Amino acid sequence: SANCDMPQSAVFGRPGGGNLSGNQKESVKDLFRNTPAFSFIFHRFYTMATGIFSEKYMPDSLYYQYIDPYFNNWNMAKYLDHKGMYRNMFPGAKQPRLLAYRMNGFWYDENGKMIDIHKALAIIMKCKSCFIKQAVDSEGGHGVFFVNPKQHTIDSINDLLNQTTIDIVVQEGLVQSDTLSAINKNSVNTIRLLTLLRLDGTVKIYSVVLRMGIGDAKVDNASSGGITVGVEDNGRLKSCAYSAKGMRFDIHPTSNVKFDDFIIPNYEKVKQTVIEQAHNFPHFRLISWDIALDADDNPIIIEANLKYGEIDFHQLNNGPLFGDDTKEILDEVFSSRFKSC
Repeated sequence: SANCDMPQSAVFGRPGGGNLSGNQKESVKDLFRNTPAFSFIFHRFYTMATGIFSEKYMPDSLYYQYIDPYFNNWNMAKYLDHKGMYRNMFPGAKQPRLLAYRMNGFWYDENGKMIDIHKALAIIMKCKSCFIKQAVDSEGGHGVFFVNPKQHTIDSINDLLNQTTIDIVVQEGLVQSDTLSAINKNSVNTIRLLTLLRLDGTVKIYSVVLRMGIGDAKVDNASSGGITVGVEDNGRLKSCAYSAKGMRFDIHPTSNVKFDDFIIPNYEKVKQTVIEQAHNFPHFRLISWDIALDADDNPIIIEANLKYGEIDFHQLNNGPLFGDDTKEILDEVFSSRFKSC
């Protein structure tokens, strides 16, 4: 796990800070000897940010270029990874209420019945609060807008909808768990879990972090300025959090709460939810799940990233992404590339 006792002055906010010893480089080369060449900058970054070296850190370049595309069918994801289709994709799981959505220029209500733009605007104006999101390619919290109809006119909302021709969904605002709200009340703070559907048919959770917004931000994404903290097996938060650049936080900068004072409510149900759902996606074996908790601490599936799930915050908070299974993962992904060698 991450070293939260390291002095802040030792944290470097960019890949490439500091150097690895000769023995450390050799241990990395030995573990990754059957993979394409890569730079040591990621091992240096994680080592300097956390104070812990491990040859098992997964280089971002290998992960995004080879490992994620191996486990996930990216071509199929283009069609399935659409928030307008979520209502049919997760049987038995709670989701945010879908108020309306636009696909290829056509508007639909929450039941999938085609409506016109005037009806869509009327639905939005009636809600207490809602989020307007890109239905596809909204990684990092980009393309997400919070709308309070009391502060908008129909014309201003119409202008917002017309800013892009891309597919969008309109979801009702979520009243979140008191526990997660106490950490930061201005954002919906979500639990990110990385699951792998293994060859034996079991699902393993490799890493869990809590994503939190800062200040008045409505989104919790690290790439949008939020921070993340690791989660222990019992649901208790770890003692320090990290920004996307590797800066460490010993308390939440907005609420000043101490992270490890908190245990995620209903944590076993959170894990059970993603494990059950992961079995339904054999073409997407490596999924990054975003789970919120409602006011009654029930898990709510916000998003399932079927490709290109971030890994930096996992390794900053929880150490090497696949831990002791790293060699097994590398062998499965890269053995076929080197069978002739």
